[in-house]
Amino acid sequence: MLGVTWWNTGGLYFLSLLGGAAGAALVVTLVGRALIRMSGPPLVGRRPSTIDLAYLKGGPGLAALACAVGLQRTAAVNRGPMLTLDVTGPLPAGAPPLMAAIHARLREPCAWLQVLADPQVRAAAGRLHRKLVRRGLLASDARRRWARLTTVPLWAVTALGLVRLASLVGNGAEAGRGATAGIVVVTCATALAGWLLLPAPWLTRGGRSTLRQAAADLRDVGARREGGREPSARELMRAVAVRGPDELVAVDPVFGDAVGAHRRPRPAPPVRIFSWEYNRYL
Repeated sequence: MLGVTWWNTGGLYFLSLLGGAAGAALVVTLVGRALIRMSGPPLVGRRPSTIDLAYLKGGPGLAALACAVGLQRTAAVNRGPMLTLDVTGPLPAGAPPLMAAIHARLREPCAWLQVLADPQVRAAAGRLHRKLVRRGLLASDARRRWARLTTVPLWAVTALGLVRLASLVGNGAEAGRGATAGIVVVTCATALAGWLLLPAPWLTRGGRSTLRQAAADLRDVGARREGGREPSARELMRAVAVRGPDELVAVDPVFGDAVGAHRRPRPAPPVRIFSWEYNRYL
C-alpha cells in the first residue's frame, strides 16, 4: 500500500525522491569504487622489468614498442624500405618472450601493424598480461567485474526514472508539468554517470605506485640526455616504457615513423578573450 501511494504521488514529490535516490546511488557507487581501488592484492615477485612497466603504462602496444626500441638499439632490427622493419642481427641474450616473438616475426620484413597483429606476438602479450595479474600489478577479470557492479544503483535509479516517464505517456496533463522535465534531466544525468563510471580500471594500487616510482627514478635519465649524451638501449627503453613514444621520437624520429610513433604538435597557447576567460579552442 505504501509503495502504491509513493508511486502515485505528485510530480514534484516524486522528483525530489528520485533526485535523492540518484544522489545516494552516486555516493554508494563512488564509495564502492574507492574501496576497490584502494584495496588490492599484495605484490608478488621481483621488481617489474622495463617491458612490464611499458605494459602497465600503455598496454600491449607500448610494450611492443619498448621491445622494438630495444631490438633497434642493439642492432637486432632496423628500418627497411617503405616503412618496413627487418632483422639485422641476432636476438639479444636474455630477451623477454614478447621481444623474441617480435624478432621472430621480423625475420620476414613487414610493417609494424603486421607485427602487432601477428598471432605469436599477441599470444606473448597475453602471457605477459596474465603474469602481471598474478603479480598483483593488473586487476583480474573478477576484480574488474566487481568494479562494474558498483554502478548497479545508478542503473536502478535510471530504470525507475524510465518507468515513471513511461507511465506518463497516456497522461498528458501530468506529462506537461515542469516536474516531468526534471525527471528527464535526473534520469539522463544518472544514466550518464553510470556510463562514465562503468569502465573498470586495469591498474591495481600496486601497479599505480610502481609506475609513480618508475617515473620518479627516470628524472635523472632525462637530465643526462639533455646534457648531450646519447642514451643507451636500456635507458631509452625505460624512458619509452614510462613516458611514452615521445621519448623515441625525440631521439630517433626516423625509426619512430617506422613503428608508428610520430611527433605530436604542441598545443596552441590559450587565447585571452576577456579578463576572466580563456578559450583553448582558438
